Parts: sequence; structure tokens; C-alpha cells
Amino acid sequence: MPREMLKLRKGDSAIMIKADGSIELAGVYDKPLVDEKGNISPVILFASAWITKENTLIRLLVENFKTCVRMGRFGAAAKDDLENAEKAAASSAVTQQQLKPNMTKEEYEKQKKEEENLEKLAAAGLKQNKRVTKQKEDMKKNAKSITEKPMELHKEPDLPIEQTFAYQEATPEEQEKMKKAASAAVTLEPIEEGVK
Repeated sequence: MPREMLKLRKGDSAIMIKADGSIELAGVYDKPLVDEKGNISPVILFASAWITKENTLIRLLVENFKTCVRMGRFGAAAKDDLENAEKAAASSAVTQQQLKPNMTKEEYEKQKKEEENLEKLAAAGLKQNKRVTKQKEDMKKNAKSITEKPMELHKEPDLPIEQTFAYQEATPEEQEKMKKAASAAVTLEPIEEGVK
């Protein structure tokens, strides 16, 4: 929306905020800061708020500005601009809430490593000797039973339970149960004792 430079008449005062954030006052130097009724010039009040940039005061000024815009005090175009900006901010907030991580950094790195391993195995499989491939097919053709198991050559060792997303999102009680289940899953080899 185009803006015009305000023309000051005798007795008017104004504040100019420059692009670098500095301010320049006009029409205030020949007047007292406080008049005989105890009123302070609004230009001086806003200039002091701008200079100090005290958070509570700035928030109040911003909320007051938004209220004035919603009431149409700055025109219909300003009202539409504010409504569009608030809708965009609300949409952005909803989008950010929906994007929630579902794995830890360690789990992500493990997944990437497994994908790299799988690509290496696939590349090696493409280079496999045709004669070896034919022998495998012949063996399968004449076999009475074929047992297949899932390929695990590309898999990386399991992460410690503490590095998993499920553990980090669980309550303390659930975390304790997960630790016990993980330690119960580990099988230890019997130790043979003897004298040499």
C-alpha cells in the first residue's frame, strides 16, 4: 500500500524511524515535554518506548496496533494484510506441529548405513559371474526342497535400547520394562571353569 510523507503544520510533532532503527523527532524541541495539564507528548512516549525496547511494553504496543487494525482504523487494506498474515502464521504453526521426528539420530544413521550396505551388495550381485548364476538355478531346479530366509547381510547390529525413539518417548515405567526385556533377550554363553 503506497504511503505519503506527512506534512507537518505549525504545532504538529512527528517521529521518523529510519531503516537502521534510529529515530528522528520533529516539532518537539520548542515545546515542553510535559504540558501544564500533565500530559506528555505522544511522540516522546513512543520514542522512549522505541529506544528502550522493553519486552512487555513492546508486546502491549503490538497488541494495541493489531486491535486498531482489526477495527479498521488503518483502512481495509491494512485489515486484510493482517488477517492474511495471521492465517499464514496459524497454518505454519499447524504444519510445524505435524512434523514430528519418528526416529533418533542414531536410528537414522543406522538406517542410512544399512541402505549403503544394500546398495553395495546389489552392485556386487550385478557383477556376479553368469556361470555361477546358472549353477545356482540348476541346483534350485533339481532340489527337492528349498528353504529361504530373509537376507540380513546388509543389517547393522541393533542399537542399545536407550538410543531408540520408542525408549526416549516412553514413560519411566515403560523404559524400565524395555530395559528388562532387552537384557532378558541377551543370551550368555556358559563359562567353563577349570584348572589348566
